[in-house]
Amino acid sequence: MRTEEENRAAIVEQFAPQREKLGERFDALVDEISAVRYEYLQKRDKLPKQSAGVLDANAAEERRLQREEGMKWVMIKQKYGI
Repeated sequence: MRTEEENRAAIVEQFAPQREKLGERFDALVDEISAVRYEYLQKRDKLPKQSAGVLDANAAEERRLQREEGMKWVMIKQKYGI
């Protein structure tokens, strides 16, 4: 798993083209996205792992986490107009 700083650096790199458009709000955008992504990664990594060939008991929970993260991303993107 990435550290919080590595996660933030990857997001800064990904959203670099938006820096000029957002100006001072860029850091706030990156902080919000980083927090959402890092929270998702932590929750996903806490799910117990299943061996290969076994029906994944955590599939429903992982899908729920993905939908939750997706909704948060949509709200952030709407907030910043990207």
